[in-house]
Amino acid sequence: MAVSFAFEAVRERARTDGEACALDDLADGSTLSYAALIGRVEETADRLRSVGVGAEQPVAVLLGRSAETVVAMLAVLAAGGTYCPIDPALPLARMEALTRELEALVTISREGLTCSGGRATPAAKPFSPDAPAYVLHTSGSTGVPKGVAMPYRGLDRLIRWQIADGEPGLRTLHLTATSFDVTFQEVLSTLATGGRLVIAPEETRRDSRALLDTIVNRRIQRLFLPYVALQLLAETSARTGVVPDCLRHVVTAGERLLITPAIRDFFTALGDCRLDNHFGPTEAHLVTSLTLRGDPGSWPALPAIGTPVDGVACRVLDDRLEAVPDGEVGELYVAGDCLARGYHRAPVATAERFVASPWGSERLYRTGDLVRRSADGTYHFAGRSDDQLKIRGFRVEPGEVEHALVGHPRVVTAAVGLREVLGGIPVLVAYVQTAGPLSPREVTDHVRGLLPEYMIPSRVVTVESMPRTTSGKIDRAALAELPLPELAAGPAQDLSGLITDLWVRVLGHDDFAADDDFFDVGGDSLLATWVVAELGQAIGRPVELSVLLDASTVEDLAAALGADGPVTAVERHPTRIVTVRQGPSARSLYLVHPLGGELLGYRELARASQAPVRMLGIGWSGKPPAFGLSLSEIAETHVEQLRTVQPDGPYLLAGWSFGGVLAYEIAQQLTAAGAVVDFLGLLDANPVIDPITGLPIARTPFLSLLDEVVARLDDGAGAELEELTSGETWIQLMGTSIAEGASGDHLRATLDTARACMAAAAAYRPRPYAGPVHLFQASGFQESGTDAPRQARAAEALRDLCTGPFTVVPVPGDHWGIMRAEHVSQTAKELDAALERQGSAHNES
Repeated sequence: MAVSFAFEAVRERARTDGEACALDDLADGSTLSYAALIGRVEETADRLRSVGVGAEQPVAVLLGRSAETVVAMLAVLAAGGTYCPIDPALPLARMEALTRELEALVTISREGLTCSGGRATPAAKPFSPDAPAYVLHTSGSTGVPKGVAMPYRGLDRLIRWQIADGEPGLRTLHLTATSFDVTFQEVLSTLATGGRLVIAPEETRRDSRALLDTIVNRRIQRLFLPYVALQLLAETSARTGVVPDCLRHVVTAGERLLITPAIRDFFTALGDCRLDNHFGPTEAHLVTSLTLRGDPGSWPALPAIGTPVDGVACRVLDDRLEAVPDGEVGELYVAGDCLARGYHRAPVATAERFVASPWGSERLYRTGDLVRRSADGTYHFAGRSDDQLKIRGFRVEPGEVEHALVGHPRVVTAAVGLREVLGGIPVLVAYVQTAGPLSPREVTDHVRGLLPEYMIPSRVVTVESMPRTTSGKIDRAALAELPLPELAAGPAQDLSGLITDLWVRVLGHDDFAADDDFFDVGGDSLLATWVVAELGQAIGRPVELSVLLDASTVEDLAAALGADGPVTAVERHPTRIVTVRQGPSARSLYLVHPLGGELLGYRELARASQAPVRMLGIGWSGKPPAFGLSLSEIAETHVEQLRTVQPDGPYLLAGWSFGGVLAYEIAQQLTAAGAVVDFLGLLDANPVIDPITGLPIARTPFLSLLDEVVARLDDGAGAELEELTSGETWIQLMGTSIAEGASGDHLRATLDTARACMAAAAAYRPRPYAGPVHLFQASGFQESGTDAPRQARAAEALRDLCTGPFTVVPVPGDHWGIMRAEHVSQTAKELDAALERQGSAHNES
């Protein structure tokens, strides 16, 4: 009977060396010889076959790391079924949900082997290399786990490669979580080559001293572990002076490898011990491998991820699926026998990530990893396409910052990430586990001597121990939930606090201290003009530019202004201009707020854009506009503040939805005053025909809907409010429903601002506009798909109003979708292209 290569290789070891020890379970002190192991495996496999387990039949295994789990894994492979490990430590509801999702006929747990009741026993299907060997669940971006189904063909190619690549018969510590794909390498490559698999208890995984002692006492020769665990092991070895010189082969996988001073010293002390850096997503298991050789003192701080292993083809492509030249960064796509079949019972998710190759019949898996390929065929990791860290317009590689952090003698391990503070502004945060007391200032002072200013974390959070996922990786989601320390600035009404808040809005970050020079943290002469103009408004008296040039820190500027007399409290201006993306201050694109007055809807667009412009948001702040205020009056308020920040044109304006209608009127007022408006971008916005309903704006149902929602909010009718705001009309207008129990001044202010703006739009009678206009028109609607006639009518109505150059740019998605993750990258690309064309035309003229 045909079986998997991986299982057959283990069974062959039992035939040739049956008395040798195969398993050594440290939790209960039991051991199993190869002969005894295969005997138990065959017995369990027979039971599985008798209840219908064969090709395409999942078996849910709810066991922790133990000899029983190894037996279950091998038995499922022997029967040709699908091994589906589920961590028994998961919450009960999650375990039950995963089991239901698998539709497993059979479950193996501590209670033994059980079959689902009420189902007829099918005949076991014969072995097929295309049938799934296992299903492993990865965390999904939506919070719903995705089950990756790997065929036997992929598992067998992996084990063949691992056997050929490593020294056979090594005593290997079984350390990884059962739901982590590296478990298959640990277990199968060890047993297929006659090695001894030493099964570590759970406490050994979580205690680096216990791990070190186990390696030494059990004379472990091979070890698979993620970077963070290797770093802690190296630190513990240095601290205790215990060197596990029995180690001959260490494999790290699962997260970015950094060669820290501790790891460098660890391998120097070990002498002849091989270190491999393995790279690959669960959907392809192992893709590339790099063996670090020679003197550890010469190893690079950020090693490459290596070259493709057997059965793998790597492609570095751009967003058009075109090959990227060697040396340039692109997204990694993977092809070959390594690929999973897809996501279990999730065809839509499978189609999104497993795509057809433009060069032939091969399938490609889109990893989301950014890499560059050097001329010798080595691949280098460059970050994630879906979670790229970007600070002040600079791309930041987290590994580089983390390497600098762990270079401090008292930092044991570190992680960095982006967090949003002060109205959605992203800042770089360092999470550090330390050996002894260490102040945030000491951490940043250390890093400041190693990295550029923009890579210095603006917050440092100390953790007692770094949280980890079940697979041993750093749990970055858990880190993101930790509270952040506050800036050491005064209260908002304090002059220092006022200046700090203003700098944050102008610079687009809060990555500065009170004694940092404005011009050293991203400021320039044009931004300085903005600062002094708004400072003058805020304190009720003029501020000369020379004051900021002479007193260019928060502390000095506060002292200088305080010396000029008391600060007069003035009412805050309703227009609030905020930097939403850094860029050259000499060329700024102003994004005008939609109905609610907020700017959060532009965040994803700003992140996706690559245009060489500074993106400034024009929002409405504080007290909502009075109901009945005209659109021209609202625009006039914004124009006044806009010209305070930038007295002269040319101006670049854009707005989405109502923001585009408001941008249209702002452009009218600027040109009427003699200013030049080089660019007006309407992002699914139309001052004549509403893009959502296709009706004239005065005939849309939106104002009455907003009135009803506000009335329900005032009445406290939570359930009715949630139902009322769950319909398609509301979602297209405001983006999200209002949950039952929602309340608060902020929500009411947003709704009142939306009502005032909607009433102003309904009463607006736009005048013809002679400047250039770009209409970025959503090409599809959720309720009816593409509606070309309606779009054509709306575009034609706007074309009649615009007497200057008029360009229609179709973009995929519905009214909200063009601004969200699914389609916003294409919207940003079209906006960038239009701005580039405008810039070229302006330069030529």
